[in-house]
Amino acid sequence: MTNRDIAQAFNELADLLELHDADDFRIRSYRQAYLALRKIERPLAELTDGEIQAIRGIGPAITRKIRELLQSGRLRALEELRAQTPPGVVEMLRIGGFGPKKVRLVWQQMGIADVSELWYACHENRLASAKGFGLKTQEALKNQLEYYLRTKDRLHYATAEKLADFVGAWLNGRLPGALISPTGEVRRGCPTVTHLDMLVGYDGDISPAIDGQLLLVEQVINDIYHLKIEGKTPMRLFHCRAEQFGARLFETTGSTAFVDALFAAFPGLRNGRLPTEEALFEACGLPLIPPERRESPEILRQVQAGPLPACITEGDLRGVLHVHTTWSDGLHSLRDMCLYARQLGYAYIGITDHSQSAFYANGLKPERVLAQMEEIDALNAELAPFRVLKGIESDILSDGSLDYEPALLERFDFVVASVHTQLNMSMQKATQRVLKAIENPYTTILGHPTGRLLLGRAGYPLDWDAVLQACAQNNVAVELNAHPHRLDIDWTLIPKALDYGVRISINPDAHSKEGIHDLRYGVLSARKGGLTAAYCFNADEAPLLKRR
Repeated sequence: MTNRDIAQAFNELADLLELHDADDFRIRSYRQAYLALRKIERPLAELTDGEIQAIRGIGPAITRKIRELLQSGRLRALEELRAQTPPGVVEMLRIGGFGPKKVRLVWQQMGIADVSELWYACHENRLASAKGFGLKTQEALKNQLEYYLRTKDRLHYATAEKLADFVGAWLNGRLPGALISPTGEVRRGCPTVTHLDMLVGYDGDISPAIDGQLLLVEQVINDIYHLKIEGKTPMRLFHCRAEQFGARLFETTGSTAFVDALFAAFPGLRNGRLPTEEALFEACGLPLIPPERRESPEILRQVQAGPLPACITEGDLRGVLHVHTTWSDGLHSLRDMCLYARQLGYAYIGITDHSQSAFYANGLKPERVLAQMEEIDALNAELAPFRVLKGIESDILSDGSLDYEPALLERFDFVVASVHTQLNMSMQKATQRVLKAIENPYTTILGHPTGRLLLGRAGYPLDWDAVLQACAQNNVAVELNAHPHRLDIDWTLIPKALDYGVRISINPDAHSKEGIHDLRYGVLSARKGGLTAAYCFNADEAPLLKRR
């Protein structure tokens, strides 16, 4: 082990001890050992015990631990603490500026046990009012979290898209006249991205232009540049001549199965010199298939049988449903959220603050529900014809019931029913719990149906045939939660929902005005699944909200 490895082991040991609220003296000792050992130039393996103890701050006990690390590469005390700590909590300690005391607070007092849940808690403004935090601290933590997530092996689509736009603008400045486009999973709008891919059509050598401070070239294989953005985020850059740009864009955009299926049907087009994708599809006698739909060869069979139905667009959405305000854990007031939605051109907004069981999110007790309804009545009188709908995001309790008595549920215009707690369920338990909520006569929309957080947790399993059949029978819509860390229901389930005649509600789950713009991610995901405006719940000018 290197000196740095040994020093880091003591730093982690101190972090975990502080996380578990251990003795301050031990914590300080290991912190001092970390600071001292990382400055030692001579390898510790070459030093005698006496020489190690001569280092300031290193005593006999720490010397024994250093020798244990040198001999075995392991430290029993560290392994024991790791075993006592959820892996997600250990991972939180790697976030810059987020120390053990704050990690302990969110873990033990707020029940947050992984990085993805922590990010979402910041998004929902749950940390802004927590002891030791505040809005500025929460925002700083959120930024640190985004950086941390951006440097992991996979990226959320929203992060990958921003990086691709940034790199594309940078390349435009370095390669005047070049044809530049995101490609691969980013261009297909995949919820998470394994490879950040860009294509450059340019007649000349691009190496001198791209190997610099922003993009660091690691290797070049067959005109594919393997890079790192600012030395951190991996990226692949495909290079071709301008006359090949359309063909190469097609080849690098679609999934391997989709691309291979098309070239199997039209083998003469592979490695063509077509400048646009439109020219390639014309050569096939096919209409242009949108990039987001180029996942499965099945789409080719569908388009050969006849024109594809027009997919939903952002412009088709008439209302914004599932919105939080300062009444619970939102960042902006009810009035501000309404005015902003109206300013964006929507005809209605559905307010759905958290219900009473969500105490961690300042959920509304019945008397606060009634007070909020009075404010909504006043806003409706003022803002007509824009409409403010009285809703709630009701927790689906462990037994499948909703969070209020029927007399209060009756007063809402609509109810989004969501699971937020006790997520570790078998398929049978999860399905029964969700089915009971769907069958409740006051449920309008099943919210983020699996509870997943992309790159954070997979969500609970459901018997989707049973769930969708129940939604169809009870006239309940299924939410496509547009937040880029959820995108739940997954786009692959949309065709099955449509087969059952179930409508999809594309909802932002907005906790701020800016959160409404997340609808674009939901629309892109819905398009991947082939959702049309006719089957989008909030594409209606005035959706039928009440079930009875």
